[in-house]
Amino acid sequence: HKAIDSIDGNGLTSAADYEAVNAALGRVVASVPASKVMDVYNAFAGLTNPAVPNKIFSTVNSLDANAAAKAFYEFKDVVKAAQR
Repeated sequence: HKAIDSIDGNGLTSAADYEAVNAALGRVVASVPASKVMDVYNAFAGLTNPAVPNKIFSTVNSLDANAAAKAFYEFKDVVKAAQR
């Protein structure tokens, strides 16, 4: 994918390529029924120790983590709207 070709010395792709990857992932997720998406989500939830999210959160800046979560929830809403 183009995003791999634009990875810089810090291991980051360009903002435009990152956006394109997220848009493509959104289209993939939106292409299947919500019930199937939830089946995958619930399967991972069943495999993950409930302490993991809090452990990960404790290792990063809380403002950055909350901003990332907000963006993810907005992305989720866009994908869900596309499933209708």
